[in-house]
Order: sequence, then structure tokens, then C-alpha cells
Amino acid sequence: MPTQINSKNKPLKSYNAGDLADIYSEMLERAESVGYMIETLREEINLLPSLTGSDKVYFQSITRCLAVLEQLSYDNMQRLVRDEERLNQEWQENKKAVTQ
Repeated sequence: MPTQINSKNKPLKSYNAGDLADIYSEMLERAESVGYMIETLREEINLLPSLTGSDKVYFQSITRCLAVLEQLSYDNMQRLVRDEERLNQEWQENKKAVTQ
């Protein structure tokens, strides 16, 4: 990665689309892990009424919170996928431009 010098003579690293695509890939992997954990929690929460003998209504608030987390996680994963694809495409185009 090339560096630049700022006004205080401290080197600044510059990053290219390939570097960012790698970061997005790592973020996507972590988001998938979060999605797995949310799904596991949903399965466990669904067992609570039968394990406790309580009606499902007693677990509505936690079920709703989990649904919000699921939606936020899904939205985040979709954005990460789009951004990773865009950065990979930009990186490929930049590599082609340099080799021509």
C-alpha cells in the first residue's frame, strides 16, 4: 500500500478496492455468524413455552426483539453482499486498467 505524507509529516496509508473488498468479506463472514446465533436463539426461545409450561404470550417481547434483530442482521448482510460485489468489480476493473 502506498503512503502519503500529510501536513504533519505523518505517513497516511492509502487503500484500494481490493483491500476494502477483503474487509467486506471478513465483515460478511462475521454477519453470517451473527445470523446463525440469532437463528439458534430463535429455536431456543420457541422451546421456552413447552419447557416452562407458560403460554407463548409471556415470551412475546423477547420474540419481537429477536425479530427486529433478525431484520437488522438481514439488511446488513444484504448491504455487505452488494458492497463486496461492487468493490470486487471495481478492483478487477482497476487491475485490468493497470495491465493495459
